[in-house]
Amino acid sequence: MNGGVAWSVRTVDLSTTPTQLLLHNSAVTDELVFTIEGAAATAAQRMSLATAGLLERAHLQEWVVTHPEILGVDAKIVTFEFDKWSARGVPPPADRLDVLAIDRTGRLIVAELKRDRAPDTTTMQAINYAAMASRFSLDTLADAHARYVGNGATREDARASLQEWAPEISDETLTPLRIVLLAGEFGQTLTNTALFLFEAGIDIHLRRYQLFETRSGERVLWVSQMLPLPDAEELMVKPRSSTSTQLEVKVRRERRASIPARLVASQAIAEGAALTIVVPAGVQEDREAISAWLTGHERRADVRWRHDSQYPVTWLRDNKVYNLTSLIRLIVTSATSHPPRTQIWGPSWYRDQHGRALHQIAEDIP
Repeated sequence: MNGGVAWSVRTVDLSTTPTQLLLHNSAVTDELVFTIEGAAATAAQRMSLATAGLLERAHLQEWVVTHPEILGVDAKIVTFEFDKWSARGVPPPADRLDVLAIDRTGRLIVAELKRDRAPDTTTMQAINYAAMASRFSLDTLADAHARYVGNGATREDARASLQEWAPEISDETLTPLRIVLLAGEFGQTLTNTALFLFEAGIDIHLRRYQLFETRSGERVLWVSQMLPLPDAEELMVKPRSSTSTQLEVKVRRERRASIPARLVASQAIAEGAALTIVVPAGVQEDREAISAWLTGHERRADVRWRHDSQYPVTWLRDNKVYNLTSLIRLIVTSATSHPPRTQIWGPSWYRDQHGRALHQIAEDIP
């Protein structure tokens, strides 16, 4: 309650809520909300959180913690207002991460919340948080969740809670993480930057909320996604390639992204088939160190294929299942003592008994 006026956070289903009609017009920036009484339609008034006397932490953050689906995915809150960062040799950063969550696959979600309009610097702020959160292990994540839960919860209690939510959660599933920016309004500069980051491979989402007050005085929060959307590229402030060029690139990208699913669906590789990890010819950064590490133990370069598009290989060194790219990222980090310096494309690192890379095998599938 605020000033005697009720507010609610909810998803409206028109089949069960006949007295309220919500319309979306992509040609305008605002959602339209009407209260319906027979033939009469009364527009609800849009208002800012500031005008309504609502705050970022006391209200907006509480809504997200209570209703994590506002982030756009089935999520579990790990903690909020997190500031227990660690940094070797220097004082830890004083920044506070608004919300940290995980999805059902055990992937981290870093959410930055802004009351009303988000400053143009929000993208950089969120990337800084994401960079620090990417260093989390399952143990450090469990420690953070234990502090959030309180009541004497131990690391083991918290880890069990996280594993109940995401049974496959591990150090490897935490990244690559997702960034969610939630605000009442995004300027063109911020949207342009976010779209650039998204096209560069960073999973960043812009979620926009709007607060409405109906004629009866009820306040309703409406949340929608701005990015990514099929027409989001129209917001990019730069010339675009021709339609045919964009289509060709899109098709190539989709084929690359769906390699594990295509290999599993076609059964082009037999269940349990032996594969070998080989540093691709195009990889030059730390090549010798990675190759030496792989050949330093008979099991480090050996995997077995699984008919599972999400975790298609079993690494024989620890007999755990992995995503194609996350295993290579782990290997590079183990071999060099630092994360990969360049982007990893997992399908190019695995060879069958004939020396063919996974992406080459997939190319022969109709």
